Amino acid sequence: MATSSLATIWILYGLAVVIMVIRLVLGRLCKQKFDVGDRLTLAAIVFSIARIAFTHVLVIWGTNNISDEYRDTHHFSKLDIYHREMGSKFTLVARSLYILLLWTQKFVLLEFYKKLVKDMPWAKPTLICYLVTFIITFCLSIIFTFVECHPFSLYWVVIPDPGKCNEAIIQLFVVGILNMSTDLLLIALPIPILLQVHLSIIKKVQLGFLFCVGFVIVIITAVRIPRTLKNPGSETFRITWTTGEFLAATFVANAPTLYSFRKRFERRKKKPFRTLASRPRGEPVQIQDLDSTAKSRTQGGAGETLVGSVDTEHT
Repeated sequence: MATSSLATIWILYGLAVVIMVIRLVLGRLCKQKFDVGDRLTLAAIVFSIARIAFTHVLVIWGTNNISDEYRDTHHFSKLDIYHREMGSKFTLVARSLYILLLWTQKFVLLEFYKKLVKDMPWAKPTLICYLVTFIITFCLSIIFTFVECHPFSLYWVVIPDPGKCNEAIIQLFVVGILNMSTDLLLIALPIPILLQVHLSIIKKVQLGFLFCVGFVIVIITAVRIPRTLKNPGSETFRITWTTGEFLAATFVANAPTLYSFRKRFERRKKKPFRTLASRPRGEPVQIQDLDSTAKSRTQGGAGETLVGSVDTEHT
């Protein structure tokens, strides 16, 4: 069981790291400036390596999160107790790194959207509210990772039975709800852009689908919580699901950027890239699939709004 679970966990982490590495490599091939999103992505790769290291050990050694049936029938040797104590301590680290990874991906996507909405009149206060919200929810998630067991040592005590606090049920709900809430906020952020820009219905649907792919994480989290409650004595089960959730978060956070890189490569094959400065005077400016700068008019002729979508070409 542990071997198959470890293989699954390694594969999921490997796929997440591959997605982040592809993003960084394509960014360099496109000669994009190494920006905040790239730095956060690089940090996420480091955090991923750290979490898989702790996870590998705790899955092999086990934790003090043991079913009553196993505890009643199993003889715990000194080495077994030591391994499970260390595995339980590593569990706290792994849970913290999991939260850090999820929120890092949120900040990566927020950085992308910041470029998309930066010229909208509501952009600055909205982005500040998002930033503050993400910081607060991150801190709350970390706090609730360490407050369920009293005394604190119950998080890793094997003998005698520490009770149920180490199952971290409160932490499961708090982190899950905060994760889903912040993902829904991210999904909502680009919607005003799509409603205002001049694009065909097909393109709006395509971009809307790209922005709304974050619902995948919400669905995974909503499914993970009740399934974890049915298996509270299996830390391996919980880690496998959270790793899958992280893979989904990584895909969602990097999908818009990877999409813009793909459209750039397609455009370069067809014709040389032209910046705004090189366009003939009077030529209308439109959004080109997230990788150019667009100008749109609000209905009723209330004026022009410059919509800063992600221009990955830095000159």
